[in-house]
Parts: sequence; C-alpha cells; structure tokens
Amino acid sequence: METGKIREFRLYLMDLERSENTVNNYIRTVDIFLKRYGEVDKPNMIDFKKWQLEKWKPKTAHARVVAMNQYCHFIGHPEYCVKGIKIHGSASVENVITLEEYHRLLEGLVKDKNERGYWMVKFLAKTGARVSEFIRLTKDSLGTGYCEMWTKGKIRRVYIPRVLIEESMGYFSGRDGEYLFPNRFGEQMTERGVAQNIKNWAKKYGIRDEVAHPHSFRHLFAIEFLRHNPNIALLADLMGHSSVNTTSIYLKLSREEQMKQFNEASNW
Repeated sequence: METGKIREFRLYLMDLERSENTVNNYIRTVDIFLKRYGEVDKPNMIDFKKWQLEKWKPKTAHARVVAMNQYCHFIGHPEYCVKGIKIHGSASVENVITLEEYHRLLEGLVKDKNERGYWMVKFLAKTGARVSEFIRLTKDSLGTGYCEMWTKGKIRRVYIPRVLIEESMGYFSGRDGEYLFPNRFGEQMTERGVAQNIKNWAKKYGIRDEVAHPHSFRHLFAIEFLRHNPNIALLADLMGHSSVNTTSIYLKLSREEQMKQFNEASNW
C-alpha cells in the first residue's frame, strides 16, 4: 500500500504528464530506496547509485538514479541529487521483431479470427506509435489520417497510413466509443494491457519472448521505413524524436547482421 507521500509523488508525476509506465517505475524505485535506507539524503543517494551500478546494467541503474533525482526535487531537496550515469550509445538496435515473425503473428491472429488483435498489431507496426500514444488513438483520426496528442512535453502528431485506414474501415465501422482500441468497458486501454496482449499472442504463435513487447513494433516501423525511404530527418519527425541522432540508430545493423556481413566480406 502506498503511503501519503508516495501517493503525492504519483500525482506530481501525473501532473508532469509522465507516462503510466514511467510513473509506476519511478514509484517502484522510490519504494526500493526507502525500504533500504529509510530516509533520503546525499550520502544515501550516493550509496544507492553505487548499489544500482553493482546490481544492474548501466541503463537500468541510470533510470533508477533519474527516478530518485526526480523524487529529490519533489521533496524540495534538489541538493541531494547525484550525477547521472553515462551510457555509451548502442552500436545497433536489438530485440526487433522480424518481418517473418510479424507476418506469422498476423497469420495466427487471422486463423483464430482475432480481428481486434490483428488490427492492434497492424496499427502498432504501421504507425510507429509509442504504446502510450497507441492507446490514445481515436476514431476521429481515421477521418483525418492523423491523431494529435500532448506527449513528452510537446504536441505530437501520429500519422496513420491511408491504406491502413482503408483496410480497417470494415472493422471499425459501426463501433461506438472514442478510442480505436478501448478496453472491455469502452475506456482507454492501459499500457500494461497492451503489453500483456502482445506477450500472450507471441507465446501462442511461437514468437521470441525478447521481441514480445509493444516497442518492438516501433523499431520495426523505423527499420522498414528507412528501407523504403532513406529520409532520416522525416523519420525523426514521424517518430517524435527531438534529435536526428536518436533516430540514426536505425541506420545501423543489428549485431547478428553485422557479424553476418563481416564474415561474408572477410571470405577472400
């Protein structure tokens, strides 16, 4: 059960318009910290950072340090904040669902007559939307070809391909409600709900567990877009990246593909 202070922190993060997943991760981190140290001060923050680096990979440790630094600001003690953990840029993007796996997933959903699942997967892959954006796609967006929303501190426009709109009209025709994919109560789905669906379908149709998450389809969208259109600046805009440097990761090959091409090129 959350204490009063933790509940206040949750509301504080929601006011900052952090995603549901981010809010839950920050709350979990603060809970871990307080159970170990009891109170927040600079020495405990330094020790926590060291502990996280010993226990987890740098990316996870950094995320938890960021969460605790945010909590320090919330309680009015920014002087307790510690320096973030420097993370070297990845040489490639990993854990991306392949086209073969993507089509196998769609075929399985069609075979089982799971129309809702079929269109959820297609909209994730064809729009490149973050899961926090995907759950907010509205029925009105089928008429305009895009959905505008406030995300990550700015207005974001998520485009929907015309061919996808035309293909899915039969499914959405006559369905009530504001959202394209509401929950069973007609309300907005949760990010966790989408993730669990993906996980269940992947397990059923033999898709690798490491790619069984909503963000995997966003990666697939980016990679396939660049194969058909090399305009990296356009892709950065479509994905809502603040910098082209973030998007450039999709220009790099996976480690497996790097090794494959290396071996082919070295066979002389």
